Amino acid sequence: MYKKITLLTIAIFCSISMFGLTVSADEKFTLSGKVTSISLTDQGGVINVSSKAGRYGKVFLTYNLRRDNPNFGSQGSFIGRGVGIADDGTRNSAPRHGVWKREGNIITFHSLDDVTDGNRNFCISKLNLTDETLEMTFYPF
Repeated sequence: MYKKITLLTIAIFCSISMFGLTVSADEKFTLSGKVTSISLTDQGGVINVSSKAGRYGKVFLTYNLRRDNPNFGSQGSFIGRGVGIADDGTRNSAPRHGVWKREGNIITFHSLDDVTDGNRNFCISKLNLTDETLEMTFYPF
């Protein structure tokens, strides 16, 4: 029952939020990261990534994957966290919420991020399980 309520809440939030979402491809920025660890469970798993990300400096990302779609074992939801430490010591962070889908050796993540510096981003990330790399594109809104 809890899973159904959680999924319904996420669906409603995303539906309402997407109507107010204006994304500009001109403002997007990307980062390339390296997977530092993967831990798998029957319920999903945890993936950790590190990268350099411009004004955010060294960035650490955690994806807590859930296999919570009973009809499709290769997709589900995730929560996570991103933390960046800039060269001057400034720290920013963001909770991460979204959905994922695995096709072959690629996991695609779609998420909404609310960064402590006031920026909000729609993110599309592609994680290559073979190369252990992550390509992430941020679309500010």
